[in-house]
Amino acid sequence: MEKSMLFIGICPPHPIEEEIHGIKEEFRQKYGIQGAFRSKAHITLQMPFNLSTNREEEFIDELKKHLLKQKQFKIELNDFGKFEPRVIFLKVNENNELNLLQKSIERFMKRFQIFNSTHKNNGFTPHITIAFRDLKKPIFHKIWDEVKNREFEETFLAESISIFKHNGKSWDIFKEIKLDST
Repeated sequence: MEKSMLFIGICPPHPIEEEIHGIKEEFRQKYGIQGAFRSKAHITLQMPFNLSTNREEEFIDELKKHLLKQKQFKIELNDFGKFEPRVIFLKVNENNELNLLQKSIERFMKRFQIFNSTHKNNGFTPHITIAFRDLKKPIFHKIWDEVKNREFEETFLAESISIFKHNGKSWDIFKEIKLDST
């Protein structure tokens, strides 16, 4: 049975995504790291999971139904953070609507027998990754020294949920589900 690897996230709008891409590009040019380029900038709501390709349509239809009354909400990005020693990210301000949405998706995923909603059960820490995977400890500390006092502030409206699908090398947006704007 053929399987797809998927994950669920929220993407910032194009101007903010471009700004974040520029930060990733800065570190690629300075340090040769490129792991964060495998997907568009996003806040992960559901970590990668495998799903039979013959269940994709059902999964998306059910997720659309599940999110039918989910209202759009504001997300604020504020400065840089880290998961030492391998991840540097943009911090997402505490956000009750985002936390409730993530918990709702976590409950939804259990209907499809998927239980890995948070990384190693460390809880939900919303963020947008700038550097990871190929980030070695010495480079991590150099980048962290560059960004720890650097300001970054952006606000955007979460208007949709994106379902990403792995193409063998990177993640593409497979489907988008619009959130309620009323």
